[in-house]
Amino acid sequence: MEEININSRRFFLILLAAGFLFISYYFFWNAFNQKTKIVFCDVGQGDASYIRIKNKIDVLIDAGPDRKILSCLGRHMPFWDKKIEIAIISHPQKDHVGGFLFLLDRYQIEKIFLPPLDNKSQSFQILKEKMSKKLIQMNLITDEKNLKIAGNNLTFIWPTAEFLAKHLIFDKKNYFHNILGTSTLDDNNFSIVCLFQEEDFKALFTGDASPLVLNSIVNKGKNHLIENITLLKIPHHGSKNGLTKNFLMLAKPQLAVISVGKNNSYGHPHEEILSMLKAQKIKIKRTDEEGEIVFRIGKAESN
Repeated sequence: MEEININSRRFFLILLAAGFLFISYYFFWNAFNQKTKIVFCDVGQGDASYIRIKNKIDVLIDAGPDRKILSCLGRHMPFWDKKIEIAIISHPQKDHVGGFLFLLDRYQIEKIFLPPLDNKSQSFQILKEKMSKKLIQMNLITDEKNLKIAGNNLTFIWPTAEFLAKHLIFDKKNYFHNILGTSTLDDNNFSIVCLFQEEDFKALFTGDASPLVLNSIVNKGKNHLIENITLLKIPHHGSKNGLTKNFLMLAKPQLAVISVGKNNSYGHPHEEILSMLKAQKIKIKRTDEEGEIVFRIGKAESN
């Protein structure tokens, strides 16, 4: 009996030591691994992209339709970190904003950037109420804008002031005072397009940008921003009504990521888009096939 107790204690001590070593390694890895990480979360038929910049700053671009985003962030954010410094809502449709309703109950969001476009959907109306109650700083993207984050650049390319002035309906006196407008155009035409750049690495996030948006970017004066992209998030889940040949020829991405739900009812991604990418010998990664897709600057991996 005494021998059994001794063996039990020994086993317990071994487990304790192994646990200590694992936790020590985890803290050591997170403390000294300064590589920026980009995660395309598998949220089904929706968009959610997470960037942890130099193990310091958390940026979230869209949050998918539901609570799946919590599992993704739980795996990739340190468990003690409950603050997201920057959140971006590309446009106010449920498959991009629904997850924020759950995020706001678990995480503190410092700033939210979004286009000045309203949407009468229940999910967006509830989200606006939650943001207001939590006094979250809301920043409307009403023209090109650049943010410096830990020495890196996050550049908002779309929408532009000229486009908004033509197509949004609201009191122009309040144009720059967090007032949301309405439009007869599809919401996708207002989708934020933004570029994250760390040294030579360029990742372009396109939300559900339409051909109108992409062609406008190609034809505008600052189209050099999207030349020679390292990583392109394909717009609108690979819908036929998204990526254009002109845009692709200018961007020349090395890698393309399609955030899309498995066996979705929309037929995304469209074969025409896949063929367009394959013709340019662009490597394609899809969340419906690989689950979460993780990139570290200088190294790519998929889970």
